[in-house]
Amino acid sequence: MELLDGLNCYKADAEFWNFTSRLERDAERVMELIQSFGPLPSEDALLKAHSLLVEIELWKAGCIEELTGNYAIRNLRSAVWNALRDAAVAMRANRDVEALLAIMRLEGFGKYPDEDNRRRAKRASAVLRIINPYEWGVVDWRTAAMWGFLDRCGWDLSQAVDAAKKEDENNLRRTFDVINEDEASAYNQTYRDKRSGSLPRAADVEMAIFGLSSMAWPWRSMSKIARKPVA
Repeated sequence: MELLDGLNCYKADAEFWNFTSRLERDAERVMELIQSFGPLPSEDALLKAHSLLVEIELWKAGCIEELTGNYAIRNLRSAVWNALRDAAVAMRANRDVEALLAIMRLEGFGKYPDEDNRRRAKRASAVLRIINPYEWGVVDWRTAAMWGFLDRCGWDLSQAVDAAKKEDENNLRRTFDVINEDEASAYNQTYRDKRSGSLPRAADVEMAIFGLSSMAWPWRSMSKIARKPVA
């Protein structure tokens, strides 16, 4: 088994993969708008950035509406624009934690303090992954847990998946419930370090590891993806 097998597993959910690919294209256009307008966006540009955030929230929830919390829509359009703009500046300067914190200013994406006074960067990592997939992947309980099994098994992928199958996924979900900005940055760097010719983007590595995790703990997005491009 190779990491590419994990990515192919991820892509096997064709509807979700098509949504992912479309979101990346939408995000590219929104980031072009941010580059063009800077601190003085048009109303249409603000709307497109805000709509992108709403869609990323749905995507991160596996397209299960009731799991989104519907937080993204509560953020002011100007706040979303400024967060994306500040994150882009931080990413260009290779300031990973600063990029995460820019997104974490937004409600539902790590705004502090949260309901139990903890800092959570998982949703923020999803935003950075969509707007900059070459340098960022999602950090969540699945990838964090699966990475641990891979390390313990010396990156024997088949052995790691078999070991993961023996663990209770609910316990792992609780273990990795809180991943802060420093931890998310460290996990993301491991994605970058594993990039290769067949997995050239950090997001490709992350999706491959997510795919391996779904071999151990089955996952299926219950898609309601009748969405239009936002830009």
